[in-house]
Amino acid sequence: MTVERSGGPRVLVDDECEMAYGAPRSRLREHVLGYRGYRLASDRARRRLEVPTDVVTLTIGFEGSLRLTDAVATADTASFGSVVAGMRRTATIAEHSGRLHGLTVSLTPQGAYRILGPALGDLDGRWTEATAVFPGRSGREFTERLHDAPSWRARFALLDAHFDARFAADRAWDPSAAWAWEQLRASHGRTSVRALVDGTGWSRRRLEQRFREHLGLAPKQAADILRLQHALLSFERRPGWGGARIATHCGFYDQAHLTRSFRAVVGCSPSRFFASRRAAQVPEPTDRLAGRVTTAIEAVERAPSD
Repeated sequence: MTVERSGGPRVLVDDECEMAYGAPRSRLREHVLGYRGYRLASDRARRRLEVPTDVVTLTIGFEGSLRLTDAVATADTASFGSVVAGMRRTATIAEHSGRLHGLTVSLTPQGAYRILGPALGDLDGRWTEATAVFPGRSGREFTERLHDAPSWRARFALLDAHFDARFAADRAWDPSAAWAWEQLRASHGRTSVRALVDGTGWSRRRLEQRFREHLGLAPKQAADILRLQHALLSFERRPGWGGARIATHCGFYDQAHLTRSFRAVVGCSPSRFFASRRAAQVPEPTDRLAGRVTTAIEAVERAPSD
């Protein structure tokens, strides 16, 4: 795989895959975590297992479509060209034919709220068409401008300008909600709901309401996602520890509790998930974001049908 920079985004290219990675302009970086463009031209379908993270993902499709299926409740499935995915409580299986062109934006929940407003809370951790971000005729025209732009650098600049304008609306989080979320993040989900209630001065019911408005999830559900990510990073970075030590380190009762919780969210055991990551033989990088374990990729012979 070759690397092209040319003073702009980092671009990785081989016979089947073109991936471009870009950072937003500096004043957006607190809440816009990154841009990732892709053009895949493979004869083999792709299946990606995407685990829950503390990130809201916007995918803008130019060509091809994604079929998304809940990894636990497998009857929950839908196909999208462009999609917004809130903070989900369970993993997602994303499938495509092997030929796909588009880009993905990763947003903090605060950044997503600035762009989507109350619609973020309405997501309830689900997928929805990207019309909430790019509504109406102007949205279709903007998507066409992104498609027709001459380079990834030009596309990312268009996104910068769009998000700058949306952020200027100053649709910021409630300060108490921001404080509670930071407590959860700093503790990897181990801060108790009681401590959040005491710190905000809200009732338990009010705390849950405000979390659902700002993140689309209850505090306990958001904490579970953060604790899962901590466990995933621990498995990745500390392979010598073993499941029992990682369970204790991440706040689970024991290894059996960790494995049950992992299965309930991801749909498989930790050992199977990481075996799938190690066995992946596909050209594109695995994880969508640095510092997070997000994905296991599988190449399959049969293209998914919608």
